[in-house]
Amino acid sequence: MSGYFYTLLVASVCGTVCMMLAWGGFERYIKYIASLICVVLLISPLREIDISAALSDSLDHSQAEPDSSVADLYAISEQMTENTAEKYIRDIVFSEFGINAVSADIKIEWGKTEAVIKNIDLVLARNDMNRAEDIKRYLFSVLGGEVRIVEE
Repeated sequence: MSGYFYTLLVASVCGTVCMMLAWGGFERYIKYIASLICVVLLISPLREIDISAALSDSLDHSQAEPDSSVADLYAISEQMTENTAEKYIRDIVFSEFGINAVSADIKIEWGKTEAVIKNIDLVLARNDMNRAEDIKRYLFSVLGGEVRIVEE
């Protein structure tokens, strides 16, 4: 809390000095520098907050023994992520090749810190199967994982 009072004191002193210097024709530059100093001084007390420790504590706590509501939230978020990824796959296939995929299915392996795409299954209409190899190579280069394309 004393950091904020110190910041306000320094900011007011800097503002007073800058106002006294502003009469010399450098108003624009002085105001810019004073604004930068004030912003830095106002934000500086926030650097003392250790976000990484708070995050690691919460992650360690959640990994220790998740209750059923947390596990349900994880399952829901994983499902929502997979649904969003499937829509994204259909969108990029349409934007790149002009082909509307009938459906897309993605399998994601969820690690502790990252998600890895294991395989992508894409269902195309019969008349779009002539571009299947191009789509397969494109999806592999963009997203990775095993790509399988099947006919509707």
